[in-house]
Amino acid sequence: MFKQIMSMFKGSPIRLQRVDLGDTTIELPIADLVGLRPGPTLVVTAGMDGDEYAGITAAYQLIERYTALDFAGRLIVIPVVNIPGFQAECSHNPLDDKFPKYIFPGRVDGSPTERLLAVISSLASEADCWYDLHGAAITEGVNPYLWLHNTGVAKVDALARDLIHYGIAENILYERAHFGLKPAALAKQGCTYIVAESGSRRTELSDDAARHLAWLTSTMQLLGLIDGTPERKETRVMTHVSFITAASDGLWQPADIDYSFIKQGTTLGQVTRLDGTGEKIIRAISSGTPLWWKETMRLKKGDILLALGS
Repeated sequence: MFKQIMSMFKGSPIRLQRVDLGDTTIELPIADLVGLRPGPTLVVTAGMDGDEYAGITAAYQLIERYTALDFAGRLIVIPVVNIPGFQAECSHNPLDDKFPKYIFPGRVDGSPTERLLAVISSLASEADCWYDLHGAAITEGVNPYLWLHNTGVAKVDALARDLIHYGIAENILYERAHFGLKPAALAKQGCTYIVAESGSRRTELSDDAARHLAWLTSTMQLLGLIDGTPERKETRVMTHVSFITAASDGLWQPADIDYSFIKQGTTLGQVTRLDGTGEKIIRAISSGTPLWWKETMRLKKGDILLALGS
């Protein structure tokens, strides 16, 4: 798949921008496309977690789709943000063990991840929308969903409401934006922040990337970058997410269950200490739609076993 993606670009619109991370310098791929007509600015990022490949695939395909510049406004795509994590095949940045998705706005003289996000944040400061492509890490499963925020800023929230109105995704999490965090801070700049989750190790990469592209197409229509109106579909809207986390290190043995919807009391799996003792059955404490969950055996204290939307 990756070779097919890279073969799309004969004269590549992607430039490699050197970014000083302190002890090392990386080359960050950026496509900055200006359309044939004036319009809004959309920033699309992928690979914020270095081991989430559906979003990366979709971002490269998005660049190829709009290389002819037949759109209105400006489209800035960074298909792999976390270059160190991508090279190490892990979610975090191994240079400082931080997760880029949790850093905002970053610092030009900070840690490696803070320096990296300072570059991304400067691009987002020019945008009407920042669309962040994600999926399950290699240890997780996920139900595809959009994560939107109610910021209290009318212009910013209008896009989120439109995405819900048209049912762009089957599952939508619509949470209140917390003061000081990324969605609220971006809203003050006039930028809508969207997280899109699609892709896991159990699903087809091509299908997951296609879903990302379909959601992006609808978002670009609603923003006015491209013509058309999304087809209205049914959607499940959730306003709250709760977490079941590991209380200690050990072994996780997930149950073989249907993750489309979970009822309160459903057995999720079993936790065991490394010495084989202390078996504990973990059950769902409420009913709801699983957003993401842990599928692999290694267990560290604080690991999220299940994120449940309701």
